[in-house]
Amino acid sequence: METIKLNNQTMMPIIGFGTWKAPTSDVTIEAVKQAICCGHTMIDCAAVYGNEKEVGEGIKPSRADRKDLFIVSKLWNDVRGYDETIKAFEKTCRDLQVDYLDLYLIHWPRPFKYHDDYVEKNRASWRAMEDLVFAGKIRSIGVSNFKIHHLEELMETARIKPSVNQIEFHPSCLQENVRRFCAENEILVQGYSTLANGKVFACQELVQIAEQLHVTPA
Repeated sequence: METIKLNNQTMMPIIGFGTWKAPTSDVTIEAVKQAICCGHTMIDCAAVYGNEKEVGEGIKPSRADRKDLFIVSKLWNDVRGYDETIKAFEKTCRDLQVDYLDLYLIHWPRPFKYHDDYVEKNRASWRAMEDLVFAGKIRSIGVSNFKIHHLEELMETARIKPSVNQIEFHPSCLQENVRRFCAENEILVQGYSTLANGKVFACQELVQIAEQLHVTPA
């Protein structure tokens, strides 16, 4: 799998196997196992998906060396604060049956629960994530769904710059301003829902381009 270098020199695979909406059943266990066997070394999950135990059960029988995998998870919106973030991280590791994460993200910048003091709450969670990096428990930290002002607010007090901003990215959601800001600040943009939840297959322009290039619309 081809890789790309993050701003902390960590190498990340350019394609990941996402587990959003994957069921809490043997289906997910087998899917993760087969994905790794087929060469997908980055496994992307999140606490809110509710299936990290199944993802962990899928990783285990693949018999892949842990150092060859790149495991990503995310801190959900109902958790903010230093101690709370540490506990959430530890639960994710237990569910996934791993000792460390390769990338840990704040899932959304301004959750409803912390709407009025989200800046300080995000900064507290980020301090916890930074300390987990210093302790060798996380290799890289980043954010997801952050706009420019969210990134600026976080970076005002950050000791470690975000390595990644994972955002929705597909032909009808280009987020050019966010991508430009991230490029200027050496923050890698990682796209999710790149098939627009299947809507790209109904886009005639993409179908025509794919036919001309002798590839699939995906």
